[in-house]
Amino acid sequence: MSVWPGFPPAGMTAMLIGILIAETLFAVSLRNYRRISYVITYIIALAVFAFHVWYFIDQRALNKYPSEFSHISYFIFSVSVIVGGRKMQSLASFCGLVTGIGFIIGGCFSPASMLSDAENGATLVISVLRHEILYLGGLLLFLNVGRFYVKDIWIPFLGIALIVVYSLLMYHGIIYPDFAKPEGMVIVKIVYGTILGYVIPGELPVWLRVFTVILVLALVVGAMFGFYAGNRKLNALRDRKNAHKGKIYGEGKPSLRNSATMELGLFPLAVYLLKRAGKWKTPKKTFEKRDIGAEKIESE
Repeated sequence: MSVWPGFPPAGMTAMLIGILIAETLFAVSLRNYRRISYVITYIIALAVFAFHVWYFIDQRALNKYPSEFSHISYFIFSVSVIVGGRKMQSLASFCGLVTGIGFIIGGCFSPASMLSDAENGATLVISVLRHEILYLGGLLLFLNVGRFYVKDIWIPFLGIALIVVYSLLMYHGIIYPDFAKPEGMVIVKIVYGTILGYVIPGELPVWLRVFTVILVLALVVGAMFGFYAGNRKLNALRDRKNAHKGKIYGEGKPSLRNSATMELGLFPLAVYLLKRAGKWKTPKKTFEKRDIGAEKIESE
């Protein structure tokens, strides 16, 4: 039974798509405002971290733990942004985007189950907000803040593999044996190829389960390379645009005033304090040489 009697599943789908479009347009509108985008992302990370620390401490009494990809993504995203460090931003951004888009896809294909599975209207609203705020944070990192390099692609691949291993250990009771709801873990349904059970009733044939696993794996690998290629292309376009204004990425010292080099987080703060104390030597070349935008600018 739906938690909102009379609210059609099609309305749920329309609402989710509307939120996705609104957040995407908002992030795009800040395309040339890296500093503002970074501050918003940092605020999102602080809010996500604080809420989910409280939430899962509260849920501990019910033997519920962070078990899904989205649950773990909340902490990966928030901790990566709060601590700082550019190499972890790609994993944080990818997890945020996958969590938000995956939730939207689930709402489009099976909105009725989303309405019926929620305990009440409040939990449904909170669930939507949690997923889509993470999408906004991931999108801001991808479009406006981060500069990702393919040589670091092993970081998100390793992160996703560790999430899968963690979830399987929980599902089989090796860790958190008192976990209340292992049979409902979506990530395990994806790993075992039974995720289509939400839309196809009955026992799924083995060939379909194998095909599902292969398809999901191919989509993840393709999405990962597309994610890096898209970020590199967007930064190259922005670099070319700034070059005509006499601005080159990497020029100037990293600071809060320099939008292109501003870094927020505990790690950049620690580096700043060590520099002030004279105990940190700045590398001669702070920025990546292999930036495609810089290469094109120099070649011209």
